[in-house]
Amino acid sequence: MNERVKELRDALGISAEKFGARVGVTRSAISRIENGTVNVTSQMVVSICREFNVREEWLRNGTGEMFNELSQEEEVAYIVGQALPQAPDFIKDTFIALGKLSQDFTPEDWQAVKKFIDALAGKK
Repeated sequence: MNERVKELRDALGISAEKFGARVGVTRSAISRIENGTVNVTSQMVVSICREFNVREEWLRNGTGEMFNELSQEEEVAYIVGQALPQAPDFIKDTFIALGKLSQDFTPEDWQAVKKFIDALAGKK
């Protein structure tokens, strides 16, 4: 299981420090796990699966897909849920305002939002 923690962290593209912070341990604890010095606890398995949407069967046994399948709505909720707790207040306020305003958006309003987002992402 220890090698799958490293495989997961590599797939996510995050440092041991960020990975550890998300599951409540230090960078050195993640390093010891990945090196096989210590084993992954049951509590750590639960934390990893919850934080990173990992299938427990894959983490424990290496079978099946790494990640749980999510519907589009679940994926949006997961991404927003992961991003917003660390976001500054003005970003949270922006999401809240967009959510409230979007109930009255016309197709033209959504096109304006799309154009703005595409511009931010560097798309033409």
